[in-house]
Formats: sequence, C-alpha cells, structure tokens
Amino acid sequence: MRTTTRLVTASLACCLLPALLHADCPKDQDHRSSTEAGILVTDFTISGIQTLSSSELAKITGKLTGLCFDEDSEELKVRVRNLFQDRGFFAAVVKGLSIKTNDPLARPKPVTLEAEVGEGLRYKLAGIKVVGNNAVTTVTIRSEFTLRKGDPFERNKIASGLDGLRNLYGADGFLDSVFIPDTQSLSDATVFLTLTVEEGPQYRMGKLEILGDKEISEKLEAEWQLSEGAVYDATYLEKYLDTNRSLLPRGFTRQNVQVVRNCPEALVRVRLPLEATGSLSRPENVECEKPHDSSKAPQCP
Repeated sequence: MRTTTRLVTASLACCLLPALLHADCPKDQDHRSSTEAGILVTDFTISGIQTLSSSELAKITGKLTGLCFDEDSEELKVRVRNLFQDRGFFAAVVKGLSIKTNDPLARPKPVTLEAEVGEGLRYKLAGIKVVGNNAVTTVTIRSEFTLRKGDPFERNKIASGLDGLRNLYGADGFLDSVFIPDTQSLSDATVFLTLTVEEGPQYRMGKLEILGDKEISEKLEAEWQLSEGAVYDATYLEKYLDTNRSLLPRGFTRQNVQVVRNCPEALVRVRLPLEATGSLSRPENVECEKPHDSSKAPQCP
C-alpha cells in the first residue's frame, strides 16, 4: 500500500514581509532572550504527516509564523511537538527540524523552518486521579480542568488547569504548593493522568511596610485589606496595585514590591518602597527568608 505524505507551507503575505523584517517583533510575539539577536519565522513547512488535513496543518504552522525566537533548534522542536500535543497527538515525534536563513544581516533574521513530524495517534483522556490533597477537595481541583473523559488529551488544557490550581491554592495562602502530573499512555490510545498535590504550609499576612511620603503611605496603608494574621492571598497584590494606581509613583509595578516569605513561621512580609522607582535602583524582590539556624526550623523550598 502506497503511503502519501502531505506538505503544507504557511507564509506571510509578500506585501507584509518587508515591514516585518525591518520592525521589532511585537511584544506578545517575541520569545527571544535578547532583542539584539534571534530569528523571525516567515515560513514554516511540515512534512511527514499522515492524517491531518492541509487546513489543520495550516493552523499549526500559523502558530509560529510571524513570531520571533532564539536561534535554537532544540527549543523549536519542543515548541513544534507541543503544538501537536495541544491537539491530542500525545506521542508526536519531531524527527528533524532545520532553520534556513533568508537574510543573515537582518535583526531578527528572517528564516524558514522545515520540520518532519510523525504525529501518531490522537489520544483521548481516560481519566484524572488526584492524590495528596487535603486543603482543597478533589471535586474543586477537578473543576479546574476542562477536559472530560473521552475528550482529546490536549496538553495546553492540562497546563491551563495547573495554572488554575496555582492561583486557587495561592489565593488560600498555600504559596509552596506543588502539582506533579504523571501520565500513563494506554494501549487503546488513551491517557490516564495522576495528579499528585504537595500543599505545604498555609501562609498568613505579616507586616506591611510602605516607605515614602507619609501622607501617601497612610492612604495606601488604609487601602490594604489583608490584616496581619489573616490568610495571605497571593492574588491580592496585583488587584491592590491596580486599584490604587493613582496613589503610586509613575511606573511602579509588581516588580518594585518586595514580598518576603518567612518560611519557618509561614508569614509573608510585604514592602512597598515608593522612592525606589524612576531613576533609582529597583529593590530586590526577595522570595524566601531562611532562618539563621537552619537546624532548628524547616527549610525554605
């Protein structure tokens, strides 16, 4: 039996190409570690596919076309494989990937990607088992995942569920919580997911320090809703900064805030150095405060 191989190429419109080559990558499409280097994917060709239609492949190639990346073939292989796993092809294999430069002098360099992929079977979800949870019910944890038994096992939906769990646990003070997914592929092209939850301690609000103009500091302190000793809500800080933007210095962001975890006592100290913006150096954002004598207290994660 003769096997046919479909080939698809996604290209930017020729009239848009010159503008893209001489412009910075849009912020939401720039995945480079340095803006002085990297590549711009202008064409993306995939070969080796056996089951997908040209329209389905075009959707996949379109996810990378027009975006900027580091010139790293291994990283790009992972990204290509993820795109197939996002569509249920759990066992997809990127057999090869080449980067062909169209203009070596441009920054970023416009390139054509060529990948050979074996997509394999489209897997479905066999079920999800949750173990290790105490503070949050299994039903609540399961509700963070939109996948149901029999749905295509899509990697991005699992990742989205894990992000939801981090926010859920963080809002209830479990700042050290860890979620470990373990997948088991079965012979009937299904995947069973076991999710192990390591909750850690529940943190509470410690001291709030606002350093700056006395009048402004007092107003900001009055707006802070987490009282000392209350369960610390990791999602609250961003909401607080957005609500009180008019009282904060121009350019003051989450990165200017020091959030220090006292691990042995499970307390969080929040420090807003208002004078440390603008031309002054940004304060260090300390994540965890270790005890002086580590033999007498739990270790920070």
